[in-house]
Amino acid sequence: MNVIECIEKRHSTRQFSDRRVEKEKLEQIVHCAIQAPTGRNTQALRFVVLQKEEEMERFVKYCKHVLKREESPYYGANAIVFVFADMEKASTPLQDAAAAVENMLLAATELGLGSCWIHTASIQYFKTLQGKEHKRIWGLENYECLESCAIGYTQGDPLLKEKQENILRFI
Repeated sequence: MNVIECIEKRHSTRQFSDRRVEKEKLEQIVHCAIQAPTGRNTQALRFVVLQKEEEMERFVKYCKHVLKREESPYYGANAIVFVFADMEKASTPLQDAAAAVENMLLAATELGLGSCWIHTASIQYFKTLQGKEHKRIWGLENYECLESCAIGYTQGDPLLKEKQENILRFI
């Protein structure tokens, strides 16, 4: 699959199977995230892959509580990749994180996995005492979680939205 085919095939997955994502695939996905451009080449991003079952359950339970949802905001994915940034070092942290997430989404597609970009849940979690403790344990106390990405094997057929038309103008 070439890059244009991969871009056209990529979609947000909101229903994941129980099949565990292999560590090698997650490493490759994060490797692709690291290849994303960063403003002024600061390379101020750090990545954490959450896949331990007990930790996932605890994290998802908290997110459901904070967001007042009954369903997981991570749609049952069995891997979550968090994107952290050193906000003092990065010159364009939000753009850097967005570029890294897009690379992860495309890499997941290339590897036959589903993915979904998740914003609010992870940001809220890492502002709590428990989230701050996790950052300390992971050596990321001076970093801010900006984004996360749910990754897993897709279950069922995706609900694809039609893309908008007539949004390009050449002047």
